[in-house]
Amino acid sequence: MSGKGKGDPLRALALASSISVEIAAATVAGFMGGRWLDSKLDTAPWFMLAGLLLGMAGGMWGVYHTLETFRKKDKG
Repeated sequence: MSGKGKGDPLRALALASSISVEIAAATVAGFMGGRWLDSKLDTAPWFMLAGLLLGMAGGMWGVYHTLETFRKKDKG
């Protein structure tokens, strides 16, 4: 047997959960950080928008990194 079987649905669920948490956490952190800077510097909504975009980009980088890790574990 190739080692794949009962663990595959759990592995897929773990991957999906990890991806959603990474995207959500990075986006919310960027948004909240931008809002905080806007409140301190009175620049609304510019830092909020920049933080939101940076958070989304950071979330996508995290997803890429997670997918690469899962891919390497599948090959090895």
